[in-house]
Order: sequence, then structure tokens, then C-alpha cells
Amino acid sequence: MKTTIVYAHPWDGSFNRAVLEEAEKAAGDCYLIDLYKDRFDPVMSEEDLKLYGEGRTSDLLVKRYNEILDDTDRIIFIFPVWWYDMPAVMRGFLDKVMLKDSAYYSDDTGLHALRSIEDTYIFTTSSTSTDNLIHKFGDAINGTLIGATFEAVGFHNAVWKNLGGIDSLTEQERKEYLGQISEYLSGSDA
Repeated sequence: MKTTIVYAHPWDGSFNRAVLEEAEKAAGDCYLIDLYKDRFDPVMSEEDLKLYGEGRTSDLLVKRYNEILDDTDRIIFIFPVWWYDMPAVMRGFLDKVMLKDSAYYSDDTGLHALRSIEDTYIFTTSSTSTDNLIHKFGDAINGTLIGATFEAVGFHNAVWKNLGGIDSLTEQERKEYLGQISEYLSGSDA
């Protein structure tokens, strides 16, 4: 099983970096798409949009990311929840990389996935509680991301694990979360 990790956090000292390191250990040989280190430009320009409508891109990173995704059986997303949703660079990854006629096609009945990535994991951290994200702030991860976007592009069996209230957690609580990542990825706690 070939795993791809899509990571979005600009600071190497972040807890998300520790999550990435644990995920890489659990995944073994894997692709890493580090959006900030790659200097991925999430902005959809006029030229990008014109080519996107034709199922093409001139962005070399978008091309490379699609090659990686074509060789992926399991995908792991790691990012902080900012303003109750994913960072702009992650949204831009989905906007620009999920190319028409590569990730999906559309017809009068809707969008249809062209890829089939069997296992999808989303590891996030947030200042607010997970309960607040789900019940108070619109549930962007389960609703829009998993329920619509991932379904449309063929990312299946999505499991979301958020470490909510991160600002007030003890070091021990953070370590316990890190210790559970290999269990999540092995399927023993999914």
C-alpha cells in the first residue's frame, strides 16, 4: 500500500510537525507533500482556471502532485484548523490539484471520482473543542470536506481525528494523542 501524506503547517516547531513525524513512522515508505516547504501557491489565477476547465495545468507542482496521487492507495492529511476550517493552502491544494478529467468528471447527474484511494485520514488540531467544531461552528471537516469534496474525488473511508482545545492540553495529553496515531493508521482504532 503506497501512502501519501499532505501536510500544511508553516512552523517546524508546531505540534502538527510532531503529528507528521508520527504519521511518517507509522506509514513507512511514503510520499510527503509538504505544501509550505514546497512553496505551493494556492491561488487560482485566471490562467490556472482556464486550463483547469480543460483538465490541464501549467503548474509543475500540480503535475507532480497528480503523479503522486495516481500512485496512492492511502492518503493522510495533517493540518491545523484555523478559523474553524482548513488553512488556505490546503483549500488551494484541493482547488488546484483535483483536476477535471484527472480526479473527477462531471455530467448532468453530478461529479464522479476517477481515482479510488481506499483509506483517508485527517489529523487536525484546533484551539476550540472538537465538539464545538462539529456542533457550533458548522462541521466543515465532516460536512464539506469528507461528505462532499472527498466523495467527489474518490478519497474513501475517511477518518477524522482532531485534537481539540490544544492550547490548554497538558504535555501528557499531547503525548497520548501522538501515541495513538500508529493505532489509527493500522486500523486498530479507526
